Amino acid sequence: MNIEISELISQIVNGLKSYFENKNIQVQENFYQELINILNIELLKPFDEQKLTPTQILNDFIKKELNTDFKITPHDLGNELNSSLILWGVKKADFFNEK
Repeated sequence: MNIEISELISQIVNGLKSYFENKNIQVQENFYQELINILNIELLKPFDEQKLTPTQILNDFIKKELNTDFKITPHDLGNELNSSLILWGVKKADFFNEK
């Protein structure tokens, strides 16, 4: 897989930090570390065992932790992440096409 999961997760977290800063949303110290752990658990699984996309994981986590129902899109978190998510999706599709 050409996309590094650690790089993808870093882009998600950095984009979310920037998004929250721009929206004046404050979170507890361990919020981002918990998010990193959850993303790692799901995204390090083989593609056929992954049940959610990175964006779904992110939005589910935010809903649970912040008790809010707003949805964050890849566009909200920056162009670099958006490109990485497209690459991740292509790699996942290729995996299933090869089966």
